[in-house]
Formats: sequence, C-alpha cells, structure tokens
Amino acid sequence: METTAMTEMIDVLNFEASQLWDFMARLGHDGWSRPSACTGWTVGDVLAHLTQGASVWCATITRAVAGDANPPPGEQMLRPGERGSAVTAQRAIAFHQGMGETELLNAFADEYQRLQAVLRGLQPEDWEKPCYHRRGRLTTCAYVGLRLQELTMHGWDIRSAFNTAATVSERPLQAMLGVAQWWLSITFRPVPHLAVPIRYRFDVPGPVPIRQDVLVSPDRFQSEPVTDQGADVTFRCTTGDYLLFVYGRLPLDQAVATGRLEVEGQRHQVALFTTLFQGV
Repeated sequence: METTAMTEMIDVLNFEASQLWDFMARLGHDGWSRPSACTGWTVGDVLAHLTQGASVWCATITRAVAGDANPPPGEQMLRPGERGSAVTAQRAIAFHQGMGETELLNAFADEYQRLQAVLRGLQPEDWEKPCYHRRGRLTTCAYVGLRLQELTMHGWDIRSAFNTAATVSERPLQAMLGVAQWWLSITFRPVPHLAVPIRYRFDVPGPVPIRQDVLVSPDRFQSEPVTDQGADVTFRCTTGDYLLFVYGRLPLDQAVATGRLEVEGQRHQVALFTTLFQGV
C-alpha cells in the first residue's frame, strides 16, 4: 500500500474519532441515554462499542504484524450466516453500564490515540499482512477500512438520534465504498423463490460518483459496471445515502418519502432488495 494512501486512511480515522468525541462531549446525561439508530442501544452504548472496538483492533493488528492471523484465545471464526451482533451488543451495554460518562469518553479518546500510534508504526509491507477477522482473514489494510466503516456508520447512528436529516461524513466516503462491497458479500441472503435474475442499478452522482449494477440470482449476486443493458430497478441518491441504504440504516419508504432516494421499478422488486442483504 502506498505511503500517501496509508497516511490518508489514518488521518481520516483520526478526524472521525475527534469529531465524534467533540459531539459526545457536548451532550448532557439525557443525550447519552437517548435511543440510537442501533435497535436496543443508547447513544452511550454505541460509544462503548466503538471504544471496545478500538482496543480489539489494536491487539489484532499488533498480532498480524507479528505474523499471527489466528483467532485470539476464546474466539473463533463465525460460520456463514451466523450472527454475532447479539453478543457484541451485550458486551457494549455492560461496558457502558460499568463506568460513568466522563470515564467512558476518556476511554474512547485513549483507545483511539493508542490505535493511531499502532497504525502510524506500520511499515508499508505490514498493510498487506493477513489479519484475523471473525468473518475471515483480511489484509491489515482491509481490516483498518472496517474500523473506519464502524466509526463512520456508528457516528451517524449517534448523530441521527438528534437530527433525522443527518448525513454520513463526506471525508471517509471514498474509502468506505470498497468496504461496502465486502459488506454486501457477507450479508447476502439467497432467494430460492426468485424466478428470474433481477438487475439493480445504483446511479449516484456524488459527492463520490457510483454507477454500479447488482445482479441478483436465486443463490448469488454479483456487482458489475453499468452497461447499456436496462435495469429492473434503479436507485438514485447521494453517496452517503447509498451507504446508509445498503447498510440498512435508511428505510426504503422513509428514504423515498423524504426525497433522499429516487426509485424506478416494480415495487415488489424494489422492496426485495431490503431483504437480500441483512446485518450480521
């Protein structure tokens, strides 16, 4: 990985962490207790999850640099389709409940500063080393991209609790598009009843343009560049709303009603997309 790309990813990660710290520092107790966009999690629970994540990422990347891409003691790879979110949620909620708001905010700052130090210590060759993830081994570069995804999307989960029109931060968008493709690949749910393939098209003018087809068959899907072939369903939106939609953060009916998503196609095919890719 080129040094400039490494530096940019680290800088964006640091920027997003700093922005979220500033936002949380201005909240009163009622704000911390407000339900977030993550079902069952308060705003404070989400910050606790992000704090724990930074700690885990530091340890995992350090092991990867040393040549260890195996699961840590007490952990194992998840099977295809197996959900891991329930256990993660329980850990975050317990972590939040075990400390005060100021203590948690300080822990968040400390863990992301530590993560920054680990990342800035990486050599160019380290970014391509295999790194453990419960969904399968990744390069360290891809693994860091997931941390940026987590921080950015959960930052939106927090901010949207106070502003229903909140958008995804623009600076991480380019880096997150590649991560989103990986997300689609691990969350796809087969549709055995599908009689013929459906071609979904995303026409996203900016701020980071995307023109992409997602061709769905009964047991698989594939992403393709847009061609002259017509699409069954076309979605038009901004890059940030594209990410919110594919990550299941932006409900279809709400997105259409508020003008954040324009849709062309038969309603049953449009609605099917929201069931094809589900969180894990």
